[in-house]
Amino acid sequence: MLCAERLCINLTSPKATCLPVAPQVSERAAEIASAISNDLELVVLQEIWHIRERNLIIARAQEAGFEYYHYFNPAVGFPFPLGPDSFGTGLLVLSKFPISGALYHSFSLSGRPYALHEADFVANKGVGLLRVETPAGQIDVYVTHLLANYNAGGKPGPGDFYQWHRTGQSFELTQFIKATNRNKLTVVCGDFNSSPDCLELRVPRQLLQLRDAFTDTNDSDGLTFATPDNKYSHGDHPMRMDYVLYKIDKQPKGESDWHLVKSSIFKGFFTDAHGEKTPLSDHFGVRAEFVFSEPRPHACEQQEGYDVVSTDEVDSPNTTKFAERSCPTTTCPHCEEQEPELSPDDKAATDAACLHEVQDRLLVGRSEAIVARQSRLSRSVAFFVAAFSVFAVHMLSLLESNWSWVAVLAFGMAGLTEYVLAFYFLTFECSTFTELANEVQLHLNLHTEQIKEMIHAKAAM
Repeated sequence: MLCAERLCINLTSPKATCLPVAPQVSERAAEIASAISNDLELVVLQEIWHIRERNLIIARAQEAGFEYYHYFNPAVGFPFPLGPDSFGTGLLVLSKFPISGALYHSFSLSGRPYALHEADFVANKGVGLLRVETPAGQIDVYVTHLLANYNAGGKPGPGDFYQWHRTGQSFELTQFIKATNRNKLTVVCGDFNSSPDCLELRVPRQLLQLRDAFTDTNDSDGLTFATPDNKYSHGDHPMRMDYVLYKIDKQPKGESDWHLVKSSIFKGFFTDAHGEKTPLSDHFGVRAEFVFSEPRPHACEQQEGYDVVSTDEVDSPNTTKFAERSCPTTTCPHCEEQEPELSPDDKAATDAACLHEVQDRLLVGRSEAIVARQSRLSRSVAFFVAAFSVFAVHMLSLLESNWSWVAVLAFGMAGLTEYVLAFYFLTFECSTFTELANEVQLHLNLHTEQIKEMIHAKAAM
């Protein structure tokens, strides 16, 4: 909505789970399209896998006023003869504002290709960037979907054998944003498959100074997965996996700027053909509202002399005021001014500690990939020896059954499969972990030099 004194952007980032074999996929896709309300300006969707559901949602969204959209296509897709462009990354962005540019970066680590039931490798997980042209200027919108956690119930910690991959993806996401970000408002939306306190979230938040829209405007971390009212995920480990992260480049005092107004969990339900209340997805989304306006009044519990505007007054169609919330929040200039900033040397040290943790995880992932590679090579040798043994026994006329050729073929194919997996996919995985760890080391070297320069500068004073 565009008002006389402000530009208001409402966005939501739900995960749709529109896998072709998912429960009630067509019915849920239609309901997701119907749930896209007129008070939204941007909708960021994940797991819109198939062209059928994709086209349905796009058509319904255009009827609702979303004239612009972009779907990130570059994915392997499932090995079914359904034609080109039938499958994609699952990332779809709908917008009421023009989209002037798009860029996609595929993550180097994205699961394993032989695990088709996981659907991560075939989706070519990555991060997409859109330049969105609003009346207040261009903004950067990033959308991503990190690798899933296949631990029991989705619980973080031991058994989550893809956490090393997600750490690498989080680092690549951070580097991609750092290299491409250029506007005053940056918004990063997506399913991180990680809880708020995990390293995968700390990397972009620490290194890029991104903020979490939901925790900035609420007293809790929120839940988007495995809530009691979601029959698709209830019983798994409850957590928030879905986020709207943001960064606002502050303008000089007195100039108009972007502000986060509010954020909430986006819960969508519909009544299915059996009359049952059904969630739109196994994840709930996150909704956030940003406003471009003149400086907001200083009103919070920590500063006297200002009236707090009630929520009812803000929701009134005739109001031009903004709701103020209890601190801490990014919507209160007074508290932002009082919030202590880290000194440059403390910031460099904190960043370095985060990078060391990333590097340690990547090296653990590399070690596990090396062990898996060696294991498959050993199995390959065993299968080839078995095939040769059966062949030798047959040729020596010790075994004249025609089934011996079947055994030779079966053992030979199994050995070849293990060999290819070891020397192609797992070798690539090992080298990718090595490359990412080396990239982290370059950043650590830079931070070390910065810290040394600061120490020398202090000593010279």
